[in-house]
Amino acid sequence: MQLSDIKVTSPKQEMAIKNCIFFTRAGSHLYGTSTPKSDIDFTGIFIPDKEYVLGKKKIEQVEFNTNPSNSGRPNQQGDFDCTLFALDKWTTMASANNPNRLELFFVPENCIVHITPLGKKFLAAYELFVSLKSYGSFRGYSHEQMSRLKLKSGNNTGRKELQDEFGYDVKLAHHNIRLYLECIQLLKEGRITFPLNENKMLLDIKRGLWSKEEFFAKSEQLSSLCETVYANSKLQVEPNMEKINKLQIELYEEFWGIKYN
Repeated sequence: MQLSDIKVTSPKQEMAIKNCIFFTRAGSHLYGTSTPKSDIDFTGIFIPDKEYVLGKKKIEQVEFNTNPSNSGRPNQQGDFDCTLFALDKWTTMASANNPNRLELFFVPENCIVHITPLGKKFLAAYELFVSLKSYGSFRGYSHEQMSRLKLKSGNNTGRKELQDEFGYDVKLAHHNIRLYLECIQLLKEGRITFPLNENKMLLDIKRGLWSKEEFFAKSEQLSSLCETVYANSKLQVEPNMEKINKLQIELYEEFWGIKYN
């Protein structure tokens, strides 16, 4: 899918598409864990018009989804979820080392649908963002997947078809393991390789080829390894907010053709 293929129904959507500097596949098609039934996730960055940054109008993100969240049905093959984030919103989340934003600094070329010189400049600055904060954020999201899995296993809610077939929510389980794996590589190497090297293992978990006991054992092992790697990581303690702020101003200036100072 190209940007031009997205159906636009509002002025904000039109602006986000027009001002997009980076647009990429995400989710399972990035991780290497997609199946024939997988929907497609897209995300990206746009620079708002000046009135949304310098004036009173505000915008953080714009969504384009084939299956609205209130439809009552799960996404199916052929559906896509697409969210474009305003530059400031993206940098805020990436500075917090949010996994969903941070991992997209490392998308391979075959996943990138659209990118401008400003988009390339932004992605090249990933070292300003990656920090030891990733330990807390990635593990936090991983723990959230585990908590949801235990809750749904206990009260038989959520993806009932997975509960009935495998005894636990294998989709949540594979996300739990994925986040640990990403965190470990990031703490070791300062970046993440996509598709993930362990994508076959993740697919096996997602397909229900692992017992619940095997999954819990692997999750506990990776949690301990994550702690060890964190203790020895050479990453900066915090993102370089001074340089991130300067970068954001430069991107606005270049996009709008103005000079702040």
